Amino acid sequence: MISLANGANNRKEVLVDIEEKMSLANAITYLETITNKLKEQGSFTLSHNGKPIEVKPSSTVELEIKVEKRQDKQKFEIEVEWTEGEEETTFTIE
Repeated sequence: MISLANGANNRKEVLVDIEEKMSLANAITYLETITNKLKEQGSFTLSHNGKPIEVKPSSTVELEIKVEKRQDKQKFEIEVEWTEGEEETTFTIE
C-alpha cells in the first residue's frame, strides 16, 4: 500500500499495518520480544502474510509517546522514527 502525503514528492509506503485484539499480558509479551531483539541484535523481523520485513532502526531515533482519550475509549501509542543510515554523532572539542 502506498499513500501520498503533501504531494507526489513525499510518498509513504506502508509495509505492515496490523491491529489485533489481545489480552494485555499478550501485548506486553509482544512488546518485550521486540525490545529484547532490539537490545540484542539491533533489529527484529515481522512476518505478515508470509512476507518477512526486517525492522532495523538507526542508532539515533525519535521517540514519541502519546496518550489520547475520546469519551470512554483511551489510546496509548509508542512511535519510533528514524532516517535510514543516520548514525549517532559525537561532538568533541580539541
